[in-house]
This record gives sequence, structure tokens and C-alpha cells, in this order.
Amino acid sequence: MPNPLRRTATAALIASALAACDGNDTRHIRADVAASSGGVFSDDAANPSVTVRIPAGALSKDAVLDVEEVKNAPAAGPNQVAAGTAWRIGLSARSGGAAPTLTQPVQLELPASPAPAHPQLGEVARLSGSSWQRLPASFFRPSTKVVVALTSEVSGTYRVTLRSLQRASGAGVDRGFQVFMDETFGNELFFGDVVGLHTVLNGVAPATAVGLGAQVDLAKVPADVAALMTGSDLAAKDAALQDAAVTRKLIKAGAVVGVKGFYATSDAGDDQMIRAGITCALCHQLVQPTTFQLSSGPAALPIGPLDVNGVPNPKMDAGKILSFTPFAVSAGQTTVALLAGWGPSNFDVRALPDNALDDGVNNPTSTPPMWNFIDLEEAGYPFGWDGLFVGQDALASQAEAVYDVVMHANGAFGTASGTIPPALRTAPPQAVLDALAQAEVATPGNVVDRQKVLDLQEWMRSIASPAPGPFDESKAEQGFGIFHGKGACNTCHTTPELSGTKDGPFLANITVAPATGALAGGIKVPGLRGVSQTAPYFHDGSASTLAQAVERVTAVVSSVTGASFTADEQAALVEYLKAL
Repeated sequence: MPNPLRRTATAALIASALAACDGNDTRHIRADVAASSGGVFSDDAANPSVTVRIPAGALSKDAVLDVEEVKNAPAAGPNQVAAGTAWRIGLSARSGGAAPTLTQPVQLELPASPAPAHPQLGEVARLSGSSWQRLPASFFRPSTKVVVALTSEVSGTYRVTLRSLQRASGAGVDRGFQVFMDETFGNELFFGDVVGLHTVLNGVAPATAVGLGAQVDLAKVPADVAALMTGSDLAAKDAALQDAAVTRKLIKAGAVVGVKGFYATSDAGDDQMIRAGITCALCHQLVQPTTFQLSSGPAALPIGPLDVNGVPNPKMDAGKILSFTPFAVSAGQTTVALLAGWGPSNFDVRALPDNALDDGVNNPTSTPPMWNFIDLEEAGYPFGWDGLFVGQDALASQAEAVYDVVMHANGAFGTASGTIPPALRTAPPQAVLDALAQAEVATPGNVVDRQKVLDLQEWMRSIASPAPGPFDESKAEQGFGIFHGKGACNTCHTTPELSGTKDGPFLANITVAPATGALAGGIKVPGLRGVSQTAPYFHDGSASTLAQAVERVTAVVSSVTGASFTADEQAALVEYLKAL
């Protein structure tokens, strides 16, 4: 008899297993399931092609489980590849009448053939009409090449599909990267004439600059500096790292990522900046560090090739840099202390002078990663920590707002002269609209180019989250169950991207202190793919490790549900997050 459904030894009930095959040799398997004890069912204990795990007490009544191979199932949809047998799975009442209901999810385990290869994700999908809808809870077990999924609608047709994280391509992506790296839209007028950033950069030593998070593109380092740093004269290297002239030389060569110097003359020897502008790359771009031999021993310095992967710069201490500027010093010690207190990877986008979004409170937020934006958009994900930007061209609209209001280019966001219609979840308060209009009256004109922000959007859409690093598979699978079960993490991270949506929930309670000002309405729920590479965590960067983040989240869950979490369960959640 072909492929009888085999009850595993771990199950606690006695079930009858029947097998039959039709004229097409279709596998059709049936077993009784007692509601009180559930069970674990597979077609072959040694090499299963389908396994159904029904928790004890999950069924409202005793049931009959039917599992049937589906031949000629519909093809996978766009951006999906079928990877294994399709199975029709159903539960019916053993004694007749209405079908049993579930009080907790059933776990399905289906082999992936072929196995997913990054940037593919192995997921279990359920047939809906003629298309396959991925389940929001899937976990790929690399050691056995099996996809584990949870579903509360067990009756249906299921199969493994491979979904690739979507990435834009084409000429717009290449142009957008250049915008990201080089475009200031004239903000050097603000950072030069108002803030005086150049006066700090003209006198800062390279060692100090890299200590504050500066990244240096090795491809643009002048040859003589590169030769010195790779040479054997340790004393000369030590001296160079303390020489502000070397910093100026690097900036003039365009080697300091995210910084553009402007000079009084075109003379090659004129390295004293009269203004300095910044680009998006300052906070959002890293390089691959290089280890140099110094008199103190080997040291890994942020001097190397660009690492274009969407990981933010966790060491960029923009507030500390700004605290040294003439603007901050003249404003007084309170302002200096406020800016210096933001810390690495944090920036208050409403804080700088002449900012129409100024909410009057100190709200530094951490620099988020830039990846999976196409998939996140399709899931209804809101951009910005306040979740304000959604819908078509949301990334371009957010970029326009950042260039204009935060980076102080001469733009016109939110006015009739704006570059693109604002893609906002809700209309801004009238006071904000009035401030934006007044800013346009005070400084008329708009240099934020439409095609450039659209190209920048395309580049941002071209990046996929990185492949997971090492993780403990067994503990990660345990964490997967906790995340989608006792931990209730999926009540906020609701989508297959493990993100929130534009319709909520927005949470402001997983914070060290209650969010205030423009963030008092709630902090958006971020996507979690690649989360292990994006420390620090939360909107304020207040958790430096995944373990700290999990500890805080489980404390919040405990306060709401009364559930308690052991150290082992918290560690399992950390391993699951590392697997994403």
C-alpha cells in the first residue's frame, strides 16, 4: 500500500491510518484525531513529505484528518517558485456535523525542493482561488531543508513556495546611488553659513573623525595618503592620524563618505573649506574596514571599499559633531549638551534651526536600515518612525521632506511648489502646513529635482536585507513558536515581512520614556528581516543588543498578558531574530 499516514511515536492517541490510491496514484491519507490529545502525523517517519502537528486541546471536537496529494496544482504566482508537492489538508468532525474549529494554530512541515538560496525565502503558501497566498508565519529549517509554518485555517491546499526579496534594477538605480552618495541640493549654504560645519572639519584630526563615525572610501583616498597608511613607517602613520591637514585632503578628494567640501578657489592646493555640505550617505553608508599596523598594534579603521548593503552607520555621532560648531557653541551649553547627548546613530530630524517640523522637544531617533522596500510597500508598511509616509512614491516623498526640512536644501515640501505630491498617511496639522508655507515665503524656490528623488527611490528599492548569519537552528525554531504564540509578537509584526502596516498598530509603550512631541501618536512597528545587523534597537536606539530588545519586549508582553518568559525562552527569541 503506498505511503500510509504514519502516526509518530510522540503522539498520545491511537489512530487508525488508512491509505488509498486512485487511478492516478494520488496519495490520499486519513487518520482519526482526538481533540484532547491532538497528534503528530506524517506519511513517513524516516523521510516525511508532509507532517501535520495538532496541539493537544487545539480542536473543538474529535476530528478526521485528511491529507491528499494535489496533482496539477496551479502554478506559483509572480515572484514565487513552486518548491515541492501540493497537499490538500482538511479536518472534519468525526461524528458528523459542523467542522471542528481551532483554538491555536496547527503546524505544517513541508520539504523545500529546491531549498531557498538568498535572497529567496522558503515559505508555505495556501491556495486562494488560483493564486498562492503566503502564510504570515514560516520558518526554514536549513538542516533538513523543511519549511515549518503555522496556520489557523488548516483546511485548504498548501505547498512550499520560494519567494525572492524584490529588488529594483535598471539605470534609475545607478543614478539614484549617485544621488545618495553625492547630492546636497545646496544644503552647504545652511551647514556652512548658518551652522559653520566647515570650521570644525577644517581642524579635525582623522583619528577624531573616524572616532565620531566618519567613513573613508578607499577608492578615493589620494595615492600618497594610501601609500603612507599601508607603509612600514609607524610613526608617520600615527602622525597622519593626528593631522587635520590629512582630513582636509581626504575631504577635498571626496573620500570622506557623505561630506562635500566647498572652496574659495579651484586651486588644487586650496584645502580650507568655506562651506561643507552633507549627503544621505553620511549616516546610511559604511565601508569595509581595513586593518592597519600602527605603533600601538594592529587597528581596524573605517577606511576601505564601500559596503553597499543598506546597513546604517551605527557609529555616526552627528549630534556630537554638530555640538562643536559655531552655531551650537554660540547657542550655549544647553544646546551643546543636547546635541552631544544624542549619541551615535541618533538624530532629531526636527531639531535644527528653521525647521518647520520643530515640535519643541528632544526626540532623537535611530538611523534605520534601507532594504526590502518593495515588499514592505506591498505589505502596507509606513515609512518614518512616525509612520507618516505611505503609498505610491512614499520613499521619494520622504526623501524630499528630508532634503528640504531636515538637511535644509532650498526645497518646498508640502507646498504648491513642492517636487512631488506628499505621500502621507494623514494630513499634517495646520500649524505644520502653515510653517511649511512660511518657509517657502522666507526662502522661495525649489532645487530638489523630481527625477533625482525618484531615482533615489529606485536605488533604495534595489537593496535586499542580508542573508542571516550563524544561529542556533533548534533554539531559533523554538523562538519561532514563541514569537507566533506565547510571545504574541505577531500581533504587532503582522505581515510576512514581520512589520506593521499603515493601519496600525503603532506602539509608543516599548520605550525607555514615553514618546513625546510629534512621536506621541505612536512609533511604527518596523520590519524585522536582517534585524541582527541593525543594532542599536528601537526608535531611540536605547537597546544595544537583541537580548536587551527581547528582554524589554517580553516585559511589555508580560505586563499585558501575564505570561512570564524564562531566560531560555528569551534566548530562543534572540536566535529566531538572528535567523531572519
